Amino acid sequence: MNIFKIAFKTCRSNSKLIYKGFGFRHLSDATQYYVHPDNRSFKGTTTLSQPIGEAMMLLHSMLLPMTDPAKGRTFGDLYSNTNNDEYMLEMEIPQDYHDNGIIDGNICSYKAFLKGSHITVSSYSSDGKIIPGNVSELKEGYKLLPSFMLLIFREMEKNVQYRALMEKFLETPNPDAFVNLCEDIYQTHKSDDYRLTYGEIPAADKKDFSSLSTSYEIIRENKQELSKEDKGKIRRFPKEDFSEEQLRFLPLLSDEFVLPAKLGSLCNAITQGDIMAALFHGPAGTGKTMSCKLVCRETGLPIMETINCTENLDEFVLGKFIPEDDRIIFKESCVTKAIREGGAVIFEEINFAKPQYLAFLNSLLDDNGFVRLDNGDIVRRHRNFRFFATMNIGYFGTKELNQSLYNRFSAIVEMAELSDEAILRMLTMRVPECKPVADKIISVYHKLRKKIEAEELDVVISPRNLENWARMAKYEGYMSAAEKTIIPIAKCDRVLEQAIRGILMIYKWK
Repeated sequence: MNIFKIAFKTCRSNSKLIYKGFGFRHLSDATQYYVHPDNRSFKGTTTLSQPIGEAMMLLHSMLLPMTDPAKGRTFGDLYSNTNNDEYMLEMEIPQDYHDNGIIDGNICSYKAFLKGSHITVSSYSSDGKIIPGNVSELKEGYKLLPSFMLLIFREMEKNVQYRALMEKFLETPNPDAFVNLCEDIYQTHKSDDYRLTYGEIPAADKKDFSSLSTSYEIIRENKQELSKEDKGKIRRFPKEDFSEEQLRFLPLLSDEFVLPAKLGSLCNAITQGDIMAALFHGPAGTGKTMSCKLVCRETGLPIMETINCTENLDEFVLGKFIPEDDRIIFKESCVTKAIREGGAVIFEEINFAKPQYLAFLNSLLDDNGFVRLDNGDIVRRHRNFRFFATMNIGYFGTKELNQSLYNRFSAIVEMAELSDEAILRMLTMRVPECKPVADKIISVYHKLRKKIEAEELDVVISPRNLENWARMAKYEGYMSAAEKTIIPIAKCDRVLEQAIRGILMIYKWK
C-alpha cells in the first residue's frame, strides 16, 4: 500500500485541523511557504496532509524534551539498529491527544517496527495488553501516525540535511520549517509502497539498537562543552607596549557589535602569543572582518592596516621605491611598519589574491618570522605582531589557499551564519525605522535562502542585502526598494526575479 497517498485521502471525522500544526488544515495550500524541487503536481502547489502533519507534530513533542529536559518529560523513544536498517518506536499517548479526540481514549500506548518496506504497528490499553484486532480494524489515522513517525525518524537517520532541518525546527518551531519537513518526506517517498500489519512487533534485542534519547543526551553534553564561555577575564596587551601613534588605531565599534562567546579563549591565546595568525572563513555577511576587529578591540591590539585583497593587494604590499627630491628612496608600507613595530594586519578576502603577492607570508608566519624587502632589508617580526585573514569559500573568483600558507595559520575559525537574533539586532540598531517589519524581512531572507539552496542557484543573499533594503525603504517603501536591493541578487535571472517578487507580495509592508 502507498501510505503517503492514503494519507492525503485520510482525515479525522471530528476535524480537518492539523493538531498543533500552526493552524493548517487537511489539504491546506502551503505553497507560499515552500515548494519541493521534485513537486510535480499539476498546479505546482504544496498541499498538507493531516496524518503526516500530526505525526510530525507528535514526533516533535516527543523529541523536544530529549533535546532540552527543561521542556518537560518525554513520553517515548525511538531506536535504530547498528546496521541502520531496522527502527523501533515505543511511546505513551499524551493525555491531550485523548482530550482533543486525536487518538481514541482506549489506546494508551503504541509500538511500531520498520524494516525495509514492512511496518508493524501495535496499540495497547491501560493495562499494557495489546488491543486485539487487525490492521483493517485499526482506524486509518491511528495506524498512520506511528507509521509516519517511524518513517520520519528513518529519514532523520539516513539524511543529514533532513536531520539538521528537524533539529532546527525543534529549536525554533515555525510554519516554514513545518511545511518543509512535511513536503520533503512526502516528495522523497511518495512512490514507495509499504506492507502495513497489526500485531506484536518482532522481538528484538535492544543491545543491538541505539536509543535516540541516549544519543541526544550525548549531543547535549557536547553542545554544553562547546558553548562553555571562558569565564576568565580576557587578557589585554599592556598599553605601554604600543606608542601613542599606534594606540590611535585601536578599533572603536558601536555597542551593537558583541564579541561571540566562542572567541573569548582565542583572544587570550592571541594576547599570550600562542596564536599569531588566525583565519576566519564562512559565507558572506557572517561578520568575519568584524570578528577580527572585535578580537582586537577586546585585546587592546591596534589594527595598523586592513587590506581588501580583491582591490588593494599588489606587488607593493611591503613598500616601494618612490622619488623624493633628487633621490629614489624605499618607503615602507603600513604592513611592514606593523611587522616591525607590532600591531594587527587584516587581509580581507585573502583567497582572491594572486599567489605571488602572498609569497612573503610563508616566511613571515614561520617560527622565526621575517620578511625581505625589495631594498634588501630584512625585517624581523615583532613579538606583538598579529595577522588576521578572512575568506569566503566557493564564490566566483576565489581560489584555494596554497596548502603551505593555509597550514601557517595557528587558528582557523569557521563563522556560522548569523542568528535571527543577531540579524534583528543589526537591522533595528542600524535602521530603527524597519523595526515594525523586521520579522518579515528575516522571513523573506529565509525563504530566499531555501530557494537558492534547494535549486542550487549561483546567487547569494546576505544580511548586508537586508540592511541595504531597509535603508532604501525609508525613501520609497519596501516593495519599490526591493527592486534596487533584493531583486538584483538574481543577476538578471528573470525567473528568479519573478519568484522573489512573488515571495515579497505575500507580506503586508505597511
